[in-house]
Amino acid sequence: MHWATVDPFLLDDPFWQHKMGMPVANKQFLEALLQYGECSSYRFFVEDTAASERLFQYFQKYHADKPVDVQPAASLPFALQKRRADVFHNGDFTYSMPYLIEWRNGLEAGRRFPVTGVTHSLDTVSLYTKFIHLLLARPKPYDAIVCTSRCAVQMLEQAFQEIRTRFREHFSATLPEPPRLVHIPLGIPERIQPFPSRKAARETLGIPQDPVVVLSLGRLSPRAKMDLSPLLEGFFWLCRVLDQGGGPKVLLILAGAGRKDNVRLVWDIIQALGLGETVRVLPNVSEEVKDTLYAAADIFCSMVDNYQETFGLTLLEAMGAGLPIVASDFNGYRDLVLHGATGFLIPTYASSSPEPWEALAGLLSPSIVRFYRAQKVAFDVKEWIQALHTLICEGDLRRYFAEKARCRAQEFQWDRVIRAYRELWVDLVSHARQEARRTMDNVRSTVLTPSMNKIFSHYPSMALNDATLVGLGPMGAVFLTRGHPSLAYVELEPFLRQDVLHALARRVSQKDMTVEELKRWGVENTHIDSCVAVLHLDWLIKHGVLAPQKNAKALLRACR
Repeated sequence: MHWATVDPFLLDDPFWQHKMGMPVANKQFLEALLQYGECSSYRFFVEDTAASERLFQYFQKYHADKPVDVQPAASLPFALQKRRADVFHNGDFTYSMPYLIEWRNGLEAGRRFPVTGVTHSLDTVSLYTKFIHLLLARPKPYDAIVCTSRCAVQMLEQAFQEIRTRFREHFSATLPEPPRLVHIPLGIPERIQPFPSRKAARETLGIPQDPVVVLSLGRLSPRAKMDLSPLLEGFFWLCRVLDQGGGPKVLLILAGAGRKDNVRLVWDIIQALGLGETVRVLPNVSEEVKDTLYAAADIFCSMVDNYQETFGLTLLEAMGAGLPIVASDFNGYRDLVLHGATGFLIPTYASSSPEPWEALAGLLSPSIVRFYRAQKVAFDVKEWIQALHTLICEGDLRRYFAEKARCRAQEFQWDRVIRAYRELWVDLVSHARQEARRTMDNVRSTVLTPSMNKIFSHYPSMALNDATLVGLGPMGAVFLTRGHPSLAYVELEPFLRQDVLHALARRVSQKDMTVEELKRWGVENTHIDSCVAVLHLDWLIKHGVLAPQKNAKALLRACR
């Protein structure tokens, strides 16, 4: 299978590459794909030449033995003429997938390929607009959205149904069916180095050996992850119950990425509740410290209340470290935690009353809308206190849950996840080839991508077409004697050949020719296709080597 993508799967920002769920998951997917994917080739078509060079250097450093090729995305049409792709996959289905599908649909039926993409956050108005774009792109039955949780599957089913119903009601329009929705979870990498011992981890962090440590790890932001105030308020009462009942000492650690203002807000809540002795805040910890935190902890807790969450990668990591889980029964969390076996899922409640800001969602910042919506979500504080109290006080149950959690995490190893992807891609490729044999339709018109030559045709003084007669321009003679410096930006180098430029210029120096005649001559004599021939003609005209005949004499007079 020849695999391809228009997604680099890596961020240039080294900080957020390791602090946000999507970049972490995408990088892990990329590493796992190259390790377990068994594809004949992996081709990356990325933003520009600079981005392709950066990504190429990464692969040279870490995966030099893999059949990887990196090119600028602009080379995509030419690259696929030389070698077809069996499937294109995207790290997020809301970015390039609609435009990739629309472009793919314009190819001959036998050259088309499945397009797949993954869900991450699904809750903003701009993303909802992308759902509409995806339908307008006319996906095929062999395209698929990979949903990382069952909640994501159900959400997209309901979203696409609502969009199609609204278009039918308001515009009497029937939108195409959405792509296939498939549930494949995220994964966790196989550990090469074992976690440090509990004793060593606590010594490293300066944590006493005797308390039961509860760890909550996630972005310290009520707008982007969870509102920690209900958790801290519940922890205040939990500490009182433990003190009154003579229970074990307990320490809560709040760790994760966070801006200074968000970290200060968490500390303000801790101080207001008088929890300074029993709560520690560790913002923006490194990957090494994160592993140490997992090893030092006894219980992992995540009470997410934000609709941007669709999976819960930290829960998998914690289970892989052998931690029992206490988590909100919310979105993808319920796919991961087995209630009463690997931990406890705490019931959540959300108000169904209309949101006063919903009609303004497109005008407000996505982060503030997420904050307001999360304020309408609550977890059952009493059940949360009871669950934590049980695990804190019952060491045997804690250890039982820990072992079950570790076994559960093994089901999400990346080798299994990549195997599920491969099975999906093989199935989609088979469907694409079956459809290619049934149909020869060739859809050239687009909805998402504008026809620049039509809508901007009035911008230039003259729009050249196939019938335009082209002659030698004011720089033509100098160019033919190679006295003209052949300037070409790095972004054009993959497409321009010096021998073709000179061959076309020499041909025109002998006789004025139409654009159509030059294209045909270039195809027959220099073995390039007509689109590439036009690129060469455009360069020659831009640099004054050639010129439309009606302007040629005036230009020559101006240069004398």
